[in-house]
Amino acid sequence: MMPPRDVPQLPTLADWMTPDWQPHPRVRACVTTRFGTLSPPPWHGFNLGLNCGDDAERVQQARRHVQRLLDTPHPPTWLRQVHGTRMVRAGDQEAEADGVWTDQSGFPCAVLTADCLPVLLARTDGSAVAAVHAGWRGLQQGIIEDAVRRLAPGGEPVSGWLGPAISQPCYQVGQDVYDTFTRHDPEAAAGFRADAQPDHWRLSLVQLAWQRLDRVGVTDVQGGEYCTASDPARFYSFRYEGQTGRFASLIWLA
Repeated sequence: MMPPRDVPQLPTLADWMTPDWQPHPRVRACVTTRFGTLSPPPWHGFNLGLNCGDDAERVQQARRHVQRLLDTPHPPTWLRQVHGTRMVRAGDQEAEADGVWTDQSGFPCAVLTADCLPVLLARTDGSAVAAVHAGWRGLQQGIIEDAVRRLAPGGEPVSGWLGPAISQPCYQVGQDVYDTFTRHDPEAAAGFRADAQPDHWRLSLVQLAWQRLDRVGVTDVQGGEYCTASDPARFYSFRYEGQTGRFASLIWLA
């Protein structure tokens, strides 16, 4: 029997993405989608972001549902993301940061995105994991390098997975963004492609993230093939939709 039309439909685990990535048997990861009917337009679907105009209690209901599905003893750590480089330890709820890490089991690390790049990191010995919100500002300021140093201060092997983000063909930026990267890092030019519009470029967040990870010794990197702007039925995309919701990329230790 179908439920009444006015009862919101909540997603199941089958509606979410499980990365094809297994750095260690203890590591668990998933990416939520917008499937569901909890939030009305313009956030229609399953919005987890508190800073995009949706009703706060509705968002908290969605976040509680995430914990129920993950079935972890502790709730995900939800951050107030500010496009910076600060990393916090899991359990510090609503901290102003753009990365979260843990070496304790049952503490999901979460970042919210709607075009920016979610980066999941894990030590290959299964002792620690991290989730990073990497927009172009965070990438340029070094959040990936900071996250790897926090996760593996002694240079321990780390593996990475790049989640759904806006792809290069869909991501136009101005000359100022190109100059910001290449002024101090000429090799960053490899992540840009000249646009048909003068003084504009097409930026690959994935390419720049691979470059940054490689520099700090993380060579086992997977993912990066999902474009948020090209798949609005599954993912939120700020560039494609304007006002919209946020989906989560989560990682934890079993």
